[in-house]
Amino acid sequence: MGIKKTVKNLPTMILAGRYAKYYKRNRVNEGLIFYSSHQGAGMLCGPYAIFRRLMETREFDKYTHVWQIDDPAERKQLKKELADWTNVIFVEKNSAGYFNALTSAKYIIINSTLPFYFTKKPEQVYVNTWHGIPLKTLGYDVPDGKFTTRNMTRNFLLTDYLISPCRFMTKIYLEGFKLGGIYSGKLLENGYPRNDMLFTTKRDDIIEKLINRGIYIDEKKQIILYAPTWKGSSFVRADKDIARYDEFCGYLYEHIDTEKYQILIKPHPMVYKLLSDAEKKSGRYVPQSIDTDELMSVTDVLVSDYSSIFFDFLLTDRPIIFYIPDLESYREYRGVYFGLHQLPGPYSGDMGDVAGWINRASELRAEYGSAYDKMKTWACEFDDGKVTGRVTDVILHGDESACRSVQSDNSRKKRILVAGGSFAKGEHTDKILKWLDGIDYETNDVTLLIDDCGKCTDEIMRVNDCVRVLCRNGLIPRSLPAALLAGMTDPEKASTSKLLRLFDSDDIKNNYRRILGESRFDVVANFAGECFEQALTAYHGGQSEVISEKSFNGWTAAFETAHGEWKCSKIVL
Repeated sequence: MGIKKTVKNLPTMILAGRYAKYYKRNRVNEGLIFYSSHQGAGMLCGPYAIFRRLMETREFDKYTHVWQIDDPAERKQLKKELADWTNVIFVEKNSAGYFNALTSAKYIIINSTLPFYFTKKPEQVYVNTWHGIPLKTLGYDVPDGKFTTRNMTRNFLLTDYLISPCRFMTKIYLEGFKLGGIYSGKLLENGYPRNDMLFTTKRDDIIEKLINRGIYIDEKKQIILYAPTWKGSSFVRADKDIARYDEFCGYLYEHIDTEKYQILIKPHPMVYKLLSDAEKKSGRYVPQSIDTDELMSVTDVLVSDYSSIFFDFLLTDRPIIFYIPDLESYREYRGVYFGLHQLPGPYSGDMGDVAGWINRASELRAEYGSAYDKMKTWACEFDDGKVTGRVTDVILHGDESACRSVQSDNSRKKRILVAGGSFAKGEHTDKILKWLDGIDYETNDVTLLIDDCGKCTDEIMRVNDCVRVLCRNGLIPRSLPAALLAGMTDPEKASTSKLLRLFDSDDIKNNYRRILGESRFDVVANFAGECFEQALTAYHGGQSEVISEKSFNGWTAAFETAHGEWKCSKIVL
């Protein structure tokens, strides 16, 4: 790695090292559940729905419930609201409590992703509820999805249970994220647990929550919720477009009946994090800590754009209006899954149109009745207010008959893992790309594993679209001394280096579990060096046949082998 790169990566090494310490020290606690929604934004979404469901049962006392809540003010408020529940604990990301919970919880329930260093222990049960049916494209369907989705795909591969609200979302998981063929967990096609809260939330409770967090509510007025999605070059670098939000809502207040309506703005959690303290305290913006489905239960008119929340709102049978001022540019950059003429309400980029529709909102549901009902039928097929109970029966009680389960079909194709190394620009990578273009994808399922997607984006964009790209993003979670020694060791010589004897072989195995989950491959085509060959063989327990440039006398032989009957003998290391 070299001294300069090692110094640059030191903060990441320290984090990975701290996690590794807790990972090795802690045993899994059967009575501990860890929850995280939108990476610590609040008690929200699917994990919150499961938590609420458990609160209603005697089983709740059986567990210690640990929530990741990163905002100190929100932690303080929640401690006050849940003071009677001594078995509910709040932790901040990367704190000792966070590492303890993440490495010892029997059940890990989240709705987004966990950090790069997270590695699920075999005894843990990892559940991802995800957080919405998309209108905008996701995964590999996004133009730059081959490298921007790397941590999402990694997290999905680690899960034991991945929640799907409908058949449309199941298809996105299997095809859009290319999980089909290697995903070893179970897709629970069952509806969204969070949507139960549209049926069960008490109006007074959510109004009190809003008031306690600085949002003024006039209970005599109907609520218009403006909920735009995030936009930007990446999920973690969302655009902060507050001036446009304020301009839009200011215009509406001038052109709608303010004696009848009030407007609440609910930015995406990633956008809310970018607000200044003054903006957060202005009372205009609903905090990220307020659950969106609870909020929508008291919403009379929803105004949105590409946000997935409108699918949930269909269950209310209330009017939906779409304000999309950047349709063409967004469609060109990101893309949408279906034509906007299929939306369950009117859409426009003109603020005047939106104001006009609000003033006759009571007529819109009837006008768009056919499109509304059609979308509600397929998007909310399983949402009956009892979704969470079925999910908890599967997760906590092992009753897998409680949910409709869809498993990845990995029996039809031969599963090939291609180790591409650094994938840097040059002749070596050109040969791999040519090799990938020649594979028969009707009979082979191919995964390309490279070192760091962020440094070879141009080369990744040249990869055959049939290939699933995974990345060894982040550093191996191991002690800081071992990480520093590895950083000073030449990867090409690492397999024979005396320094390697100082490393824990379990670190290497855990690292590949961190990246690949429980995915298994029939053949490994190794173009990344001897060290990778040793590591993957150790991880897979010798289950895969390994071919390499060295073993087959160059690229031509490897290429021919890939197109033949795969009768080569296993390499014994």
